[in-house]
Amino acid sequence: MTDPRPTPGDAAGSAAAVPGRQLMSRYRLVALLARGGMAEVWEGVDEVLARPVAIKMLHPHLAADEAFRERFRREAISAARLAHPNVVATFDTGDDDGTAFIVMELVRGQTLRELLEESGPLPAAAVSVIGLQIAEALQHAHEAGIVHRDVKPANVLVCEPQSRGGDSIPRVKVADFGIARAATRDGAALTQPGALLGTAKYLAPEQIEGEAPDARSDVYALGVVLYELLTGRAPFVADTEVATAMAHLNQKPLRPRQVRAGIPRALEAVVTKAMAKDPGHRYQAAAELGNALRSIDLGGDDAIPSVVRDPTPPSGLQPSFRQTERTWLVPAAVIVLLAGGLAGLGVLFSRSEVGKEILQGDGGSGSGAAVTAIAAVAAHSFDPQGDDRTENEDDVGAVTDGDPNTSWSTVRYETREFGGLKQGVGLWVELPEQVKVRRVRVSSPTTGWDARLYVAPRPASRLADWGSPVARQQAIRGSADFDVGGADGKAVLLWITRLGDNGRVEVAEVTIEA
Repeated sequence: MTDPRPTPGDAAGSAAAVPGRQLMSRYRLVALLARGGMAEVWEGVDEVLARPVAIKMLHPHLAADEAFRERFRREAISAARLAHPNVVATFDTGDDDGTAFIVMELVRGQTLRELLEESGPLPAAAVSVIGLQIAEALQHAHEAGIVHRDVKPANVLVCEPQSRGGDSIPRVKVADFGIARAATRDGAALTQPGALLGTAKYLAPEQIEGEAPDARSDVYALGVVLYELLTGRAPFVADTEVATAMAHLNQKPLRPRQVRAGIPRALEAVVTKAMAKDPGHRYQAAAELGNALRSIDLGGDDAIPSVVRDPTPPSGLQPSFRQTERTWLVPAAVIVLLAGGLAGLGVLFSRSEVGKEILQGDGGSGSGAAVTAIAAVAAHSFDPQGDDRTENEDDVGAVTDGDPNTSWSTVRYETREFGGLKQGVGLWVELPEQVKVRRVRVSSPTTGWDARLYVAPRPASRLADWGSPVARQQAIRGSADFDVGGADGKAVLLWITRLGDNGRVEVAEVTIEA
């Protein structure tokens, strides 16, 4: 995490904002917590009520604009009407010698952004619980006539557990309601000409086109947040904010399951609908999105970290008849505890239709046997007809590192048939011991490629010595699941026989299930 302390010459960390300063003879600054594009956030103390608070102070260049200060004040007053357990409470607003500020509830914990950076993608059950609480906070605000306009992981706080009936109930809280609206004047951004209001990675298409955002815009942004929590990356990231925003407008994202294997199809469908480019095709209210999340039976996906676990469903979102108690109350033995971040993913069991689809054994034979991901020992490129018999060998370890943001790719060839130079190229994965391989999941953003799967007791330098292929697919549209059916082996070869539309194939992850 970036050190938020002021540095010499930093205008945002002016001498006026120092520990011990009192605002309006009431709010004492204690320590700088964070700094953003609009303001600094300080831990403070309300000397009148003797309670800790968070104080958001506008940067001087914004506070100098009298019209902006007035909008900032009005939006803070509007946000103060929100009283909800999943909303950071706004207590007061004021102006102290030209320093505009608002006083808010001090939340001990970390942001979702920090949690993602520490832990990577979250388990599906944890994402569902987080999404429910954010949806309920947004619904409460929308009913009060407030659109957030800047829903993103940095504006969602993971709180310390609260006590309810003897149980510790962790919650998430959404912050900065109404602040984005304060940054506009007659629909135009207060910042530099051409700048985009909000964070480009989470902007709804209609916001990019300059239309007035509504509740469905927040639904879109929440869909993007859920996408990132599930996959570990935002659906669109380009070199500039404008390019990223235009991708939301014009490009179709990869499905979450194409980025990270094992995400329940039902949860993917909810996220995809929330991110529909046409507002009319999305959930029309945050409550609808929340109910859709509640209706998913995640079965054995009980790996809800203690920091986001809430065994009592939030109020206001009506559960579907498919909701079961085990979605909220699961055996303690399968809880992944948070200790400076998530320790890992939980074990899934085949207890639902979604679970059966994800974890079916023996290539869909109906045996019901659960499958287990096998940790690879190593990965190697395979190019038996190449000059040095390797292909981008330095990068091939990326396919087994568990990070969907890293990848290996073939060389780019002149044609999809390798320019007539060879019959194919690929990579093989070494397993720690010989097992019955049931399925191989290949995560890839490339479309239009063909491949075969081989399983052998040991690797071979010639393709002919790998035996016969155990599975094959053609015209693959992105990621692919190869159902192997229980072939015995210690080495798995992905042999690419036709390249993608751009003359190459990129592979992000290869997961072996036995």
